[in-house]
Amino acid sequence: MLHLHKLDLKGPAGTVKISATEATLLQAFSRSPDARLNFDQVTQCMGLVSSENQKDNIQVRMVRLRKKMHKAGAEGAVIQAIRNVGYQFFEELAIGKP
Repeated sequence: MLHLHKLDLKGPAGTVKISATEATLLQAFSRSPDARLNFDQVTQCMGLVSSENQKDNIQVRMVRLRKKMHKAGAEGAVIQAIRNVGYQFFEELAIGKP
């Protein structure tokens, strides 16, 4: 469960703190009908200017977010890169009310 007001991500293994940017990204994944975001949507959520140079920056941020999700108890591939498209989110995510 994502708690937006606390910036907490709670799972079966515990609770981890996430950044406001990570919360925005997870919210965007949860709102997407197929839980898929293209690169432009991801860069927008992260507050970045869309360019080829940002892909490395995005990859690093995704690795950090995956680690946090696994620390909270998520298993397997939670977020995967989709070549020439963007990223796909593979977990159920409930968003808590403030």
